[in-house]
Amino acid sequence: MTEKSVLLRSLSSLVAIVVAIFALAGCASISVRPHSETEHAAMPKKIYVTVFDVRHGDFRVDREKIELRNFKKDLRSLLQSAMVADLNSRLIPAAGAALDKTFPPQHAWLVRGEFTRVYQGSRLLRGAIGFGLGATKVETKVYVYDLGKSSTEPFLVFSTTGGSNAEPGAITGIATDPLTFVVSTALSGAGNIAHGLTEDTRRTAREITAALSDYMYRRGWIETDQWIEPKHYTP
Repeated sequence: MTEKSVLLRSLSSLVAIVVAIFALAGCASISVRPHSETEHAAMPKKIYVTVFDVRHGDFRVDREKIELRNFKKDLRSLLQSAMVADLNSRLIPAAGAALDKTFPPQHAWLVRGEFTRVYQGSRLLRGAIGFGLGATKVETKVYVYDLGKSSTEPFLVFSTTGGSNAEPGAITGIATDPLTFVVSTALSGAGNIAHGLTEDTRRTAREITAALSDYMYRRGWIETDQWIEPKHYTP
């Protein structure tokens, strides 16, 4: 047995122990937690999506002052653009809007929201080990308004929660498939370090779209092939 084989076998044994400890930490996903909803009589013709508020959120990221302000600006822009794109491609015409924009009465919905928690976690641990170490967390609260009735009283309120907390990292990549790890490292840097809050935000946009489609589907406004089943939160 070569020295390289012995090293890989020893490393595999070490990683097996780590995986056994952290494999139950959860999966990389975002889920939806319903809060309240009221009945509506008709499908909207359009959905407007504002940028989400960041003023009262708990942000734990490795940035301060102007870098933190730019980070928040980029994060809210990413969520808004991802939501608009997802709604347009999968459900209903949608457009972005400023947070403080006012709307005349019309047959459309307005989606507002806020980031309540954004944790960056440890990119080093997430990239090296994964499986719960260095977990990220993105949480939002979402308010949906019928502009034909009220732009101040939402008819649908829900929250999203989740993060990237159970993906394999660089060390587990070496243990499970050394060749695949070498190729992926050359392409993307180092394991899961390229993943994290960006993917969490995109997943959040998809789950918000899913929650809206589920509301429509349960009222018979869309067909089964348009329905996107949300991932429901389980404690």
